[in-house]
Amino acid sequence: MPPEETSPLDSLRERVYRPEEKGGAQVPAYSHEEAPAAYGWQAPPPPAPKKRLPWTIKFLIATGVFLVIAGAVAAFLIFHGTRAISSDRVKIEVQAPVSIASGDTVPVVITVHNGNPTTLKDAMLYASFPDGTRAGDGTDAQLTQYSDALGDVSAGADVTRTVQVKLFGTEGQDFSVPLKVEYHTDGSNALFVSRDTFDATVSTSPISVQVQTLSQSPSGQPLTLSVSVRSNASSPVSNVALAASYPSGFSPTAADPKPSAANFFDLGTLDPGAVKTIKVTGTLTGETDDQRVFRFTAGSTNPDGSSTLGNSYAEGDATVTITHPFLNVGLSLNNSSSDTVVAEPGSTMNALVSWQNMLSDPLTNASIHVAVSGSALASGSISGGSGFYRSSDSSVVFDSSTNPELASLAAGDTGVGSFSFALKPTSALAGVASPTVTLTVSVSGQHASQGAIAQTLTSTQTRTIKVGSTVSLSSALSRSASDTGPIPPAAGTESTYTVTLTAKNSVSSVGAAKETFTLPSYVRFMGAADSGITFNPDTHTVTWGVGDLAAGASASGTFQIGFTPSASQSGDSPTVIGEQSFTGVDRFTGAPVTATAAALTSELPGSRSSGTVQ
Repeated sequence: MPPEETSPLDSLRERVYRPEEKGGAQVPAYSHEEAPAAYGWQAPPPPAPKKRLPWTIKFLIATGVFLVIAGAVAAFLIFHGTRAISSDRVKIEVQAPVSIASGDTVPVVITVHNGNPTTLKDAMLYASFPDGTRAGDGTDAQLTQYSDALGDVSAGADVTRTVQVKLFGTEGQDFSVPLKVEYHTDGSNALFVSRDTFDATVSTSPISVQVQTLSQSPSGQPLTLSVSVRSNASSPVSNVALAASYPSGFSPTAADPKPSAANFFDLGTLDPGAVKTIKVTGTLTGETDDQRVFRFTAGSTNPDGSSTLGNSYAEGDATVTITHPFLNVGLSLNNSSSDTVVAEPGSTMNALVSWQNMLSDPLTNASIHVAVSGSALASGSISGGSGFYRSSDSSVVFDSSTNPELASLAAGDTGVGSFSFALKPTSALAGVASPTVTLTVSVSGQHASQGAIAQTLTSTQTRTIKVGSTVSLSSALSRSASDTGPIPPAAGTESTYTVTLTAKNSVSSVGAAKETFTLPSYVRFMGAADSGITFNPDTHTVTWGVGDLAAGASASGTFQIGFTPSASQSGDSPTVIGEQSFTGVDRFTGAPVTATAAALTSELPGSRSSGTVQ
């Protein structure tokens, strides 16, 4: 028979009241062993403990909430505004063409908008226009700085100003006009400033410049340039000027109209479409195949009154190539081919003229005129030589009448002619400042070639003779009260003398002048009354620093020597002062000036045998 099943309650009771086993451990009242699964009702499990959020998560959530609130406040301030004042809310708007014809009058409409919630007090508008800008209101006044009082500008209000201006510049030039508004607000002494700019480009120049001349020119031939200045503006352009830039080798001789200053022409006002033409004539010289560029710039006069352009509007240029001279003429003076020759007063000048046809074509009716003039030319001294002397204009002419070969010169043909003249003597040049003689050579001829070179050819060249100054030297031996020793001198005994040096100038001032000479070994330098006289004992050289000598002036200096003759010099008059040499620089010619004076012996002037050693 199977045993009866024991209920869980009975099992629990049995374990609780079970007697202790001998030698075993005492069973605690509560056991940690899990109860066997019940077959009936079971107690519900205990609730799980609540989890707490970390403090970092809490901080992040708080930060996010703050940012959301701050963003909402900012959005409200942006869309609904505040009472704060900001210069960014003052807007400057400009309505004007971005492409402007230079010289045209254009309206510049400037609108100032106050976007602040309060009134702008004593607002001022300023604009800085480019140099040369003029008012377009008919006054044509300078308008580089514009200002206008806008007064009080209410919140949300607009104020508009229209400025009529004439802007000038070269074609394609960009410019920027700075704008600003200055203002105050109620209850504040602070000055607020709002800025903006207006940009535009010059579409056309108000003036155009065109230069016309030959594209080729022989060296030394006169060259004429025609410069046309035209107004392209729709209104008169005032204070127009033209500045010329000439290349090296070009010497202007005439201009029509004449420049108001060197290379600067003041043209005044140009009406719309008006043209003013300037003609410049000069001589262009240089090496064959050299190119020379002539540049002319038109613009407005400088407000400071100087002979310069305040603004440049347009440029024009022309390039001229230097070709072989059609008739190469050489002129030498006393065998010198320099452009400037220095000669002495009263000298005779021999001139040699040579020529050669440099063209590849025959040259006909060639003529060479040499005009001779100047303050140093001796009157009536010109001799025609192989040419013809024409007294009516003091010139020597070489043409087919004096030299038949000049009637027709084949390519490469050469020829030569000569003449002479004299310079005034020193006495006739007294008081003549800068004595010179100028020779101007004019050449003309005809040839049949066509092209850029003119058919009737002319050229000129000049030679200048500068008359240099001459200096005469003299020296003298004398006995003064302070001199001692025997006269005539005695061997072995010292006799002293006073030496006087003299330098006399002629027609031009001489600078850096000095005189030098040596003393023999038996002569002692005793000192000088003139501080400009010095002695070098090592070389026994005496130097007199003359300095500057004016035209016609003279200078002198004295010093004392002691002469002790030797017995071997008995019966002779030995040299006591060596040959004197003078050097200086002619202030007019720039050439060196030299002179010499003979040595002095012990003989006293006017006293025969006074220097013979006893």
